[in-house]
Amino acid sequence: MENYLFIDKSVDKIEYGEVKNKELVSYCSSCYNEIRVGDIFRSVVKKKVPSLNCYFVELEGKKEGFLDFKDVIYDIKLGDVIFVEVYKINLGNKAPNVSMNFSVSSMFSVISYKNTGISLSKKIKNSMIKLEKFKEIKTDFGIKLRTKCIDIDEEFVLSDVLNNLKIFEKIIESRNNLPHCKLIYRNENFLTDFLVNNNSKICVVNDKKLFKSLKNDRFLENEFILDENYKLKYDYNVGIYMESLTKKSLSFKNINIVIESFEALTVVDVNSKNSFLKNDKSKNSLKINEIALKEIVRQISFRNISGIIIVDFINMKLSDRESFESLIKNLELPDERIWTFHGFTKTGLYEITRQRGK
Repeated sequence: MENYLFIDKSVDKIEYGEVKNKELVSYCSSCYNEIRVGDIFRSVVKKKVPSLNCYFVELEGKKEGFLDFKDVIYDIKLGDVIFVEVYKINLGNKAPNVSMNFSVSSMFSVISYKNTGISLSKKIKNSMIKLEKFKEIKTDFGIKLRTKCIDIDEEFVLSDVLNNLKIFEKIIESRNNLPHCKLIYRNENFLTDFLVNNNSKICVVNDKKLFKSLKNDRFLENEFILDENYKLKYDYNVGIYMESLTKKSLSFKNINIVIESFEALTVVDVNSKNSFLKNDKSKNSLKINEIALKEIVRQISFRNISGIIIVDFINMKLSDRESFESLIKNLELPDERIWTFHGFTKTGLYEITRQRGK
């Protein structure tokens, strides 16, 4: 096959993405033992640091979370057991940002702690969904119906809301359970969201239980193929490319790229082994940088690099820099994170930022 989705489930992680024309065009991984955005912990308030406008809370296994004062929704004191949700993963050993306004979500609804009543996404307000049955639900928590509810059976959406409420209430009831510091909820809908966004495409799955679950999902229109021997690193189309994601230096098309990650930022250096256009040094630099840019963006996405990224491209004339900037405006990005291309600094380095997340 030349075009397909893949889900490679192993003992410690799930890797998933898309191969198009025998080339890796999207890739994500989710490790079981790492803290993720969306994780909900029962935690204990350990320290208050007024100088940083925050509390530090113990999450699990001596791991701490950074609870900004703005993310506190009711009065708390040291030693209190509270629920928090991770909403930002920070670089290095820095504690992840957490909020007391946690939520439980699915494809069709979101239940949140702080809000009350029923809210609708903008697109759903003009749909035919009636709210009478939803208004009969007795709860102190907020209910939001998501855009994907449109054209879905109302009874099914109601069932989805009630199921999320049940999960949410079970979390609340566990406040006094032991141990106090524990991961108590993890949203596992990322695979469903990935498949919905790539509906009707063929997907190779290597886990029998997961295969059956996905195949029986009435909202997925993908064609699933079970191959228990499938391993991404041995995929004849992209296996060799996957090795480059673990290397500091990679070479392709006579271009060498070095990627070095530090606690505060990531630095990328671009070099060329040969000239593409020997008669025009500046145009040659532009050509090399164009090719390097596309690969750098892929590497940033697939390695899940976020925060500040500084790229040392090969020097170009001012007019060629303008052409390069035009290319960036039309660049097709490989993921849905927020990317910002800030442009060249006074020293000639190019600055990029990419949103942190899952």
